[in-house]
Amino acid sequence: MTSKNLFFKLMREDWKNRLWAPALITLASFFAYPVFLAFMAGKAYRDWNTAAEAFHWFSEQSIRWISFENGVAVFFVVVVSLVCGLSSFYYLTSGKRVDFYHSIPVRRETLFLVHYADGILMPAIPYALALAASVIVCAANGVSTDALCTTAVSAYILHMIYYILCYTTVVIASLMTGHLVIGFFGSMVLMFYMPIAASLFESFFESFFLSYYYPGDDSVFENLIRISPVMEYAHTVSLYADQKPVVMVAAVALIVSLILIAAAVFLYKKRPSEAAGKAMAFAVSQPVIRVLITVVAGLGIGDFFWSLQHSNGWMVFGAVCGSLISHCVIESIYHFDFRKLFSHKEQLAFSTLAALAILFSFRFDVFGYDTYLPSADKVAYASVDIGRLNDWVSYGRLVEDQEIYGQRVLYSYEFMPSEIYMAQHMKSTDVNTILNIAAAGIEENRLRKNEWDQRGTGENAVAYEMAEVTAAPAETSDESETARYTTATVTYTLKSGRRVIRNYSINMTKSYELIKKLSQDEEYQKAAYPLLAADADTFVNVRYRQSRSKGDQSLKNLTAEERNEVFSAYRQEFSAMTLEQMKEEMPVGLIRFTTETDEKAIAWWNNPDLDTVSSRNYYYGADVRDQDFYPVYPSFVRTIRLLGQYGVSVKDEPLSDKIVSVTVSGYAPNSDSYQMVTFTDPEEIKALGDITRNERLLYYDPMYEKDDLTVAVTVSDKTGKAEQEDDMENTYSSFFRKGEVPQIVKDRMGF
Repeated sequence: MTSKNLFFKLMREDWKNRLWAPALITLASFFAYPVFLAFMAGKAYRDWNTAAEAFHWFSEQSIRWISFENGVAVFFVVVVSLVCGLSSFYYLTSGKRVDFYHSIPVRRETLFLVHYADGILMPAIPYALALAASVIVCAANGVSTDALCTTAVSAYILHMIYYILCYTTVVIASLMTGHLVIGFFGSMVLMFYMPIAASLFESFFESFFLSYYYPGDDSVFENLIRISPVMEYAHTVSLYADQKPVVMVAAVALIVSLILIAAAVFLYKKRPSEAAGKAMAFAVSQPVIRVLITVVAGLGIGDFFWSLQHSNGWMVFGAVCGSLISHCVIESIYHFDFRKLFSHKEQLAFSTLAALAILFSFRFDVFGYDTYLPSADKVAYASVDIGRLNDWVSYGRLVEDQEIYGQRVLYSYEFMPSEIYMAQHMKSTDVNTILNIAAAGIEENRLRKNEWDQRGTGENAVAYEMAEVTAAPAETSDESETARYTTATVTYTLKSGRRVIRNYSINMTKSYELIKKLSQDEEYQKAAYPLLAADADTFVNVRYRQSRSKGDQSLKNLTAEERNEVFSAYRQEFSAMTLEQMKEEMPVGLIRFTTETDEKAIAWWNNPDLDTVSSRNYYYGADVRDQDFYPVYPSFVRTIRLLGQYGVSVKDEPLSDKIVSVTVSGYAPNSDSYQMVTFTDPEEIKALGDITRNERLLYYDPMYEKDDLTVAVTVSDKTGKAEQEDDMENTYSSFFRKGEVPQIVKDRMGF
């Protein structure tokens, strides 16, 4: 009983000594929650036109403010964890206070628990009261009590879990140091060292490796960045905001906190009383922390100078300066004595050499990252995404009933990067073709590196294994002017289960035969063009479009058999389309096969009661009406016949007789002067050839090449209602095919 009374007496004394902390937290919580929400309620009814609109806005905003996704609360929690963590064990920085507390007849574990528990209760109680007051304020303004209570309870539990994680980290920093300021810097190191180091190494991959591909949230670097209480906290908040489950993530954070608490108790028991007032409480930790910080500082400054000059010399200078300065600063902090800046020269030399070794291993690709090419017998299957071939394809999904920028959106389109979609859906066993494409990319990267290394650093000396063909040598200047480049993202799935991703620059002219072969691969086609792998029975409508301004022609009245006939014809003809045909033809229109959900989404977007188109695109994301269209080429005879049979006119209205003028502008070859010529004479316009082609449709043809000249065609649309009525003129963009600029244009522009 005496021990129990002493425990609570010590807690009361600690509260008295640190009453300023809960007082400030209470004050901040009071203004941040109930007062702010009361202000928002008054503002809502002043700013909105109707009470219904004001109530709807206040309901959404108040619940979001109380919820776990409140960024202000996250900042508040991190700051409070620093304040309470450093103040809870502040007595350890004074020898007299340490002697006093350690002379009390209680075990060290109990003494630790007193101060540790107070550091949790001081923010926990005011925060709970602030949330309760906030619920009352919002409920008084009509917000659902059930929604408020559920949101407040979940937010309280989650915020407190991550408060304990951050707070315990700061406590450990306090126990490892003997000075308040050093404890603060120690907290920063424990909280942000891994995110900084991981971000730095990711920067090296982006700076030095041409084939590096950033895989997104699943990357090793993203996971390493999360080895930090603050970054893990922010990650969980982002998951919550995206309406993803956070229970397991929060449970892991709680388990980690328990482990850190056990480590803190161990450190408290082992911490010598003489450590009060010293920079570091444990001598064994000094060289470890010194080397870790010095190496990262050298890497960071070296990378900074490389980004400025792309010079090996400046990179070395930065690494040496960064290591030297950070080492000296740490030594001055450790010893509080400038005379001991170089007291550990061997550690300084080791740290500097380590930083330089890491930098140059990236700079010269010592481990062969850019030249990696697995042997075919080690690859289970592979995928490759060739840019330009499928840039027009919509990869993603239709999302129903979500919130975007504070607006409730019934239907929106969520995009997925093409390379990720291809990696998930393409499992090609034609490994040699893909390896040859990668080999061509490796060679192209080597040539690019050689151009960058003209100062004498030489080319990469690491050899790599080629597949069946070897990439061609560098093209001549004439070839380089006609070459077309794109990117190729290759994903290997090795038989060991490991996945490797590389991103290359590809010369399409050199690698044409490889790309041509790939484009006819069934696995590639089904992944690159999702329509080819779709189930015909899921579609309820066929839409045809010639231009966005004219809208879609819909074939809703088709029977399932007729719709499947159109789908089968189009899929067969599109699958057989070759790159040579794409070079010679250009699409005449676009076709889309829609599901029942697609039709509902299109109808919702066509609702005239919604905001203007520009605000829709801002608030609602991508226009679902423009997704999933596929090109129809003139050679698709069967598809065009079926469309005509079911009431769709593929041939656009002839515009040749309505052309009023044609304006051609641009730069003539070997000329720096911008020119603009206009043709109005009917005979001259006729000499220009076919200029009624829809330039927008070129987006759907990756191989068709147009000239760089800009062509603006003005047509006259007569209403025919009255002779005296003015003609309506409309201007649209056309083009000349590459290499087929009419002679009359060349003559007028001085080609």
